Amino acid sequence: MVVLVLLACTYVLLSMLAIFENRLHIICDYFWIRYWNKIRMPWIIGHYIVGLLIFIPMKSFIPEQEPAKKAVFEILTCLPDYVHDAPVFVLAETYTYHLIALVSLLVSGCIEAGIIINCLNFFIVRQLKRKRISRVTLKLQIKFLIVISIQMLVPALLMVIPLTYSWVCIVYNYYNQAIMNIVIAMETMHGLFSTLTMIFIHHPYRTAVFNMFPKWSKRVAPGENTSMFQNGSAFPTIN
Repeated sequence: MVVLVLLACTYVLLSMLAIFENRLHIICDYFWIRYWNKIRMPWIIGHYIVGLLIFIPMKSFIPEQEPAKKAVFEILTCLPDYVHDAPVFVLAETYTYHLIALVSLLVSGCIEAGIIINCLNFFIVRQLKRKRISRVTLKLQIKFLIVISIQMLVPALLMVIPLTYSWVCIVYNYYNQAIMNIVIAMETMHGLFSTLTMIFIHHPYRTAVFNMFPKWSKRVAPGENTSMFQNGSAFPTIN
């Protein structure tokens, strides 16, 4: 179950990276994009395959449970009695591989996302300098990128913060039940906050939800719409 949860978090983060790559594929017309288009699907699929493969070796690190639980309880002496009586499962006695694999995947994903975002920003600025797009179109593109960034940042933080705290706990053999409850709650609520973020920052979703409540639907600005650009991509305008 622990591995399945970590795998789900990994795939959520990879899906965020794929969304930014999709914007790069649709918006930008760099000279190298035609070469990138040939490898983008293997690149995306490869990320999901690697995200799965890094968890397979973890099975070999699972120890005998009784000696492992005894060792954990000796290290964490502050645990309450109900934890000792609970069905505790020890994933590994040494977490070196787990930390290296997960941190490497997270750092590489952040670097790739940063490169893609910089490519998008550079392309927009270049288009403006060459006067190939109007300032209105530029404003819409920037607004769309901000909306996408917010939509990705909220669930990412709700997963990265708990994972970071778990990493610190493992490295320093620290345990705090109250904080652990909070980070687990944050981890489980990332889907809820992702949905709420999508509803409130994207006009079509916001309108559909507000239309369910007549009093709220009157508050939605009537001038919001979606503009279609020459490259075929839609950019929502949010007033």
